[in-house]
Amino acid sequence: MPQISERAPLAAAVIAAVACLAAPATGQDAVPADKTLPKIWAGVFTTAQAERGKDVFHARCAHCHSEDLTGGEGPSLVGGSFGRNWGSRYVDRLFTKIKDKMPPGEEFLVTDLEKVDIVAFMLSMNGFPAGKTDLALDPAVMADLQIVGRNGPEPPPTGAMVEVMGCLVPDGTSWKLTHSIEPGISSMDDVAADAKAAVGRPLGSHTIHLLDVFPKPDAHEGHKMMAKGLLIRLDDQVKVNVLVIEMVSSSCP
Repeated sequence: MPQISERAPLAAAVIAAVACLAAPATGQDAVPADKTLPKIWAGVFTTAQAERGKDVFHARCAHCHSEDLTGGEGPSLVGGSFGRNWGSRYVDRLFTKIKDKMPPGEEFLVTDLEKVDIVAFMLSMNGFPAGKTDLALDPAVMADLQIVGRNGPEPPPTGAMVEVMGCLVPDGTSWKLTHSIEPGISSMDDVAADAKAAVGRPLGSHTIHLLDVFPKPDAHEGHKMMAKGLLIRLDDQVKVNVLVIEMVSSSCP
């Protein structure tokens, strides 16, 4: 994730960008012998699939993103830019973004199968390894593939735009999410789609305190909610200055 391009350092850049820091590749790829690699590092697409995706990308996408994905009229899709936008998120959201919105106004010109191939090409250009099986056009399969470095998700720093999900409960005069997942790098690009994609994802064991929740979410008390905002690490608490909050499910353990 022979290679299409010699871009192995970009996988380390994904790790660095998740932390919003410029970090060299050296040392990032060292994985303890007793630690299992994240699934995306097992080879979730084939070289042939990535080659097909390359052909479609060059024909339909390169005029905005350039042939090497470094951007032009559109944003860069490799290295730090890719990591900041997609690091710690899941492949199904990347596919959905391409499926629903790309190319802008001409989404119908590229089939869903071709768009899965484009995802494979993008992963290959960001240093993820090829395997023996094509990436399937199956949302459940893609929803299980988190875009992370070889050591797994890196904790985002204070000030990062993050996404959290948990059970909404009162917290004095404010609110908090219990059973929350770890904060992960996110964006405001399609909040409703992110909330929909989160429905089947498991909760975690963290408590995240929410700041400036507006409008008042009283009607969602006890619901499974997703919040996006700016991360604040203060003493032993993790807080999110909320920019948007969305219901994922009307029930929560």
